[in-house]
Amino acid sequence: MIIYDIMIMVIIMASLDDVKKVIKRICSIDNLGKNICFFGGSVPYLYFDKESNREHSDIDILVDEKYLEFVRQLAIEHNLYKPEFDSLSLELGGDYGFKLFINGVYVEFEPMSIQEGMLIRKSFSPDKELAGIEEIPFQELSDLIVELNVDGFKTYCQSPELIKALKEQYKREKDLIDISFIDSQGIDKEKYNRVKKAIELSKTSISSYDELRKHRFI
Repeated sequence: MIIYDIMIMVIIMASLDDVKKVIKRICSIDNLGKNICFFGGSVPYLYFDKESNREHSDIDILVDEKYLEFVRQLAIEHNLYKPEFDSLSLELGGDYGFKLFINGVYVEFEPMSIQEGMLIRKSFSPDKELAGIEEIPFQELSDLIVELNVDGFKTYCQSPELIKALKEQYKREKDLIDISFIDSQGIDKEKYNRVKKAIELSKTSISSYDELRKHRFI
């Protein structure tokens, strides 16, 4: 996996302005913003339209799994796609998304679906050679996903309540910074309590690449 190691080593830490430029570029392509959902550490600052007090290493994007192949083709058409950064090239028996560099920023596109009150997200980790499936239950989808406006470009993102609940699981230095920021902006406490309970009930399954490849032939 040398090529993935090289990709990870050259990641450039991005400012929030860098992140905004990438988001606007993505959303300007074929009205893409309406079919994707941004998540991760940059989202609270984008959502509340405030400056970030830290740098960001990547941009994470959820894509409706029915729409993911179309997004992949758009990346190819715009000369952004590299097959070696695509989970399909790993022959894992399914589509776990793909990764791009856009304006020097690392961008991950991950498939998601909504099934019977459950948000299901797939992802893969090239450096650890792992792939995972996360299932988060919800009462109202708006508890998890909300509208986002970035300088006039409309799209979707994780709710601040969801980001806080997720980051409280890890409590890394950057997570504590983001939690403190979210708290300073104010959140819907009833929604947060619902989301926190949903996170407690969520399920995550992680498999190695080798395990997934073996299951392809069972």
